[in-house]
Amino acid sequence: MSDSAPEIVERRRVRRPRTLKEGRIVFAHQSMVFDCTIRDLTEYGARLKMETTIDIPDEFLLYLVHLRQRVKVEVRWRTADSLGVEFMAEKETVSSLMKI
Repeated sequence: MSDSAPEIVERRRVRRPRTLKEGRIVFAHQSMVFDCTIRDLTEYGARLKMETTIDIPDEFLLYLVHLRQRVKVEVRWRTADSLGVEFMAEKETVSSLMKI
């Protein structure tokens, strides 16, 4: 029996810089909106933190409030209160977040 811990394999393309930004998860023809905190962010994806991931689908629009942008994302992993998402399209600038 070895005392060494198993090696963790990193599968991300790039390391995600930590951040603390406001986000919104939008789905069901823009009728469902959940607030989230964007904890890590790269050009390829993000880690989102929220109260619960229950009822969040595997694909949705993510609004990056600080950038006034939205992007279609796909969930790559989930826990009870976090999601790892990959951007599936280019980010679009939105003139107003009221036009979710």
